[in-house]
Amino acid sequence: MLDVAINFEKAFQRMGEEDNSFIKFFGIKEGEEDLSLEGDQGGSHSHSHSHRVPTQRQATVPNKLDWKNCRLFVAFLKLFYDATKKFSASLFVTSNVFFHELFEVQTKIDESILNRDPLTSKMAIEMKRKFETYWGDVEKFNPLLYVAVALDPRFKLRLVKFCYTRSKGKSVGEKMEKQVKDVLNKLYDFYEKEGEVRQNVSSASTMPRVMEENEDLDHRLNLASEFDTYLEEEYSSVCSSEVDKYLGDLCERRDNPDFDILVWWKNNSNKYPILAKMACDVLAMPVSTVASELAFSTGGRVLDPFRSSLSPSMVETLVCTQNWLLSTVPISLRHSLDKVEDLERELLQTESIDDEKQVPRD
Repeated sequence: MLDVAINFEKAFQRMGEEDNSFIKFFGIKEGEEDLSLEGDQGGSHSHSHSHRVPTQRQATVPNKLDWKNCRLFVAFLKLFYDATKKFSASLFVTSNVFFHELFEVQTKIDESILNRDPLTSKMAIEMKRKFETYWGDVEKFNPLLYVAVALDPRFKLRLVKFCYTRSKGKSVGEKMEKQVKDVLNKLYDFYEKEGEVRQNVSSASTMPRVMEENEDLDHRLNLASEFDTYLEEEYSSVCSSEVDKYLGDLCERRDNPDFDILVWWKNNSNKYPILAKMACDVLAMPVSTVASELAFSTGGRVLDPFRSSLSPSMVETLVCTQNWLLSTVPISLRHSLDKVEDLERELLQTESIDDEKQVPRD
């Protein structure tokens, strides 16, 4: 709203000069009392008994200082507006973007505290106190949110270490990197064991058949297959796990606007099979539940700012009408009325038959 209002600064100034209603509405300072003579319609009451109504109006007509503060607020609050839109989105993954937005908000608040403007600095100090209440203690964070950041091939653990090193020092940055990597390794071990159990169950069911087929094979082929198995074991013991391979590789380019993290993991599922399964589960978490709740809310589409004073019956009528209009099955009023009339006839006929059966006969 402030962003739109700035474009009409001159219009508001012109209204303050020429529009008496505008001056009357904004001319009373906040906290003053408006004298009204609503109770003196009959003239029997004196002026001393007039009603004194406390007002909640803004202080005076907006001046140049107010418009300056408005521009400061727009620049400062836009960061929160953009973050809110990303968190509540539903058409792309949001769990891997939370850390970027959170760190940008923290950086902006710290910069605003050092601002020379006293209003901005005071506001930022209050916001910093509230920010620390919810996000100051890193031990209270959900570790899966950091794992989601690490599973973004454009940043991995390097972003977590860089941000915490920049804001709280090198030791804190290294500590956070180690903690997130430990959680990532534990999660990887769980998925790896789960995959081994499934593989062992499937291989156990086919083992008799494989043994029967191998009974007639040449001993040299058996030796070759055993040697291949030996090489695979040697290679797996020398090479690191998927986590170390993934974190050791270079990060993807960040200048690609069409980058899709889910497509990337799908294309690299052969290279990182276990991590790809982890990514499917971790990245599916939405940062905010607003988008999912909005999908089941029709009230927000009815009670807009232009119709916020509707009665409950009118809201119910609008919601039902909206449901009918959005229905995939076309509704025919004439056809529906014909059905109702047919049902009424059948009901009347049934009642008349029941009445005849109950009448005693001689």
